Amino acid sequence: MTLIKFKSPVDLSDYALIIPTVSIGNVPQLMVDLLITTYNFYKIGHLWHSALVPLVGADPYYADNNEICTACELYYSPELKWATIQLRSTLESKMTLKFLNDLCDEIVKINFSKVAILSSGFDYELKINQEKFFIKSNSDIFKIHNIQKEGHVPANGCGFSFKMFNLLSEKTKCLLLIKFVSEGDNRPDAVAMLEKVLKVFDFSENKRGLVEPSSWKFGFGGYAPLGIF
Repeated sequence: MTLIKFKSPVDLSDYALIIPTVSIGNVPQLMVDLLITTYNFYKIGHLWHSALVPLVGADPYYADNNEICTACELYYSPELKWATIQLRSTLESKMTLKFLNDLCDEIVKINFSKVAILSSGFDYELKINQEKFFIKSNSDIFKIHNIQKEGHVPANGCGFSFKMFNLLSEKTKCLLLIKFVSEGDNRPDAVAMLEKVLKVFDFSENKRGLVEPSSWKFGFGGYAPLGIF
């Protein structure tokens, strides 16, 4: 079974890959949407696996586009030499490990240069002196700041991030990045996570003005009608 279905052949060897996990506040998904829109990533394929809960919806980036989005898709930027998965659905719990193993095999086959796994967790579990980010890596290829190594690391709500890191760390250069957040309007958390990813990837380009995806406009529905007041 081929996990990634490409629209057309693309050589992604030596690209960096970003994998968001479904986690608290869906901060990784928000960050990936922001990354795709700001840096003009192109959709080059989708992931199909029996573990993925099916999903279909309108284009989340361009309101006037008739193209649909599905549960799990792959985007890339030839300019940055980055690729990113956007996971918009959850996984069947009994098949999660199978999906992760299949995804690891695909990553090794494509020969990505490095992989960043993104997640978010409950910040109410943090101690006062703990950082809002937890970063773990198996390689010095990443430019890491404020590494939280010691003590208890709250993992509730972080999805499959630790499992994925443990599997991938045996096969390629990878990093786990967790931002601890409260649920609510998590768009500022997504911005902070993008800034951290740019740092750990040692991305030296002058900062671009962030371009919010159209999907961010509908996170809380429309304004309340005046007649209810």
